[in-house]
Amino acid sequence: MIIWIDGAYGVGKTAIAKKLKEKLGSAAELLESDYYNQEMMKKIIEEANASRTVPLIGGVLPQNNIRFLREFKKLIEEKSQDTNKHWIVDMALTRMECKENLFDCLQKDGKSMIHFILIADKAIIKERIKKDKNRTQEVALDWLDYNISFLKENYPDAVRIKTDNRDVDDIVNEAIEIIKSKEN
Repeated sequence: MIIWIDGAYGVGKTAIAKKLKEKLGSAAELLESDYYNQEMMKKIIEEANASRTVPLIGGVLPQNNIRFLREFKKLIEEKSQDTNKHWIVDMALTRMECKENLFDCLQKDGKSMIHFILIADKAIIKERIKKDKNRTQEVALDWLDYNISFLKENYPDAVRIKTDNRDVDDIVNEAIEIIKSKEN
């Protein structure tokens, strides 16, 4: 089963995905879109250097980079053939390109999937973004309203979990209960 952890930047996707993987143990594997996107970018730069050409990136964000979306979809398809594991995907589905070329395609292929969208009050998300020194805060803040609206309008059937003022363990326990109910 694919367990998709989604939400606007700053809502806690990565923390929840990592803790969920930890709690599910060897029964789960985590597929972090940021990691795979960075690996693909390294590959693109190596290819460009080897051929002495300008790198063809294809989109700035993982969510709108068609090459990344195709490669990540292929990876998810290959991995999820092992139906004895839970495949936790940590990725915001906040652009139409990723919705149509990744998420919708996996659903059409009949993949068993639970789509969680983590939500929080916008003021709380803004505070989390401002505390995160590892990312481009301005971009995250500039796109926050759009991302929240996109998720709300495009995924009416997703399971929404509020993360406001909640402990990571509490959120993960809620997700695990939902996963167990869907498995039965």
